Amino acid sequence: MENAEALSRVLRQLSDDVKLFIELSLRETDDSWDEWLRLTTKGIIVRCWEKKNCHNEDCPAFKRMNARCWLIAGTMCSGKVRGEFALKYKSCTQCEVYQESVYGEPVSEIYEHLLTLVHSFRHTQDKLRSLATRDPLTGLHNRNYFNEIIMNEVARTKRYGNAFSIVMLDIDNFKWVNDNYGHVFGDKLLRDCAAIMTEAVRASDIIVRYGGDEFLVVIPEHDSIICQEVIDRIRDRIDSWNLSYSSADYSLAVSAGCANFLPGKEIMSVLKEADRRMYANKGRG
Repeated sequence: MENAEALSRVLRQLSDDVKLFIELSLRETDDSWDEWLRLTTKGIIVRCWEKKNCHNEDCPAFKRMNARCWLIAGTMCSGKVRGEFALKYKSCTQCEVYQESVYGEPVSEIYEHLLTLVHSFRHTQDKLRSLATRDPLTGLHNRNYFNEIIMNEVARTKRYGNAFSIVMLDIDNFKWVNDNYGHVFGDKLLRDCAAIMTEAVRASDIIVRYGGDEFLVVIPEHDSIICQEVIDRIRDRIDSWNLSYSSADYSLAVSAGCANFLPGKEIMSVLKEADRRMYANKGRG
């Protein structure tokens, strides 16, 4: 009778947790996933740093009360950085922290295994989303992602009047680089440009590899001065790059153009305007 009641209790809890997971998963945000993990820590005690006498404050599991450390990527067990969930889970199951936390009543064990399965589904979902929305070469958002978020920005502008700007950039003479230095160097150039832009923009700005050697920066404001400041910061960092990597034959340069999306405009016309201004600036440095 007690076992039946325990099983019924766990199944109800699991049903609630899976339902919550589905609801939060549909949001596809890191915040929603963190919320699910927080809500499912009830009823389990995991303090790996105490059991391991660990004082590594850089570990993402350090002093996270009751967080299942075997589900957290990048933990630093025994001073070594463990990889993502799928790579570390098997070794985690051999750890006394996992075994003491999970193994006990058979019904509770099943609950923990099913929670791990749900986590595995979310991990796979995140990887698939990253493949769909991230450029594998540069790590930047790709055109698919831009097409998703830009309609939200357009809708926000139409509803609240909050305009935004788009900066379009491309690498000057990129075809010549590929023809004369090879695609390996061309790929390095794209990665370096992505890193340069990531350093130059603000946290609120969105960088996209739009295609080939073209990039977009979506800026929440529609102030031309701010756009020019972003472009200038990118070019300043390119100047620093050239001090280390330019040659007698080649120096990295980009052309840029900015356009503002205001209420009443169409997004395609704004992209065309930014593109036109970018090509008008070709060769001006």
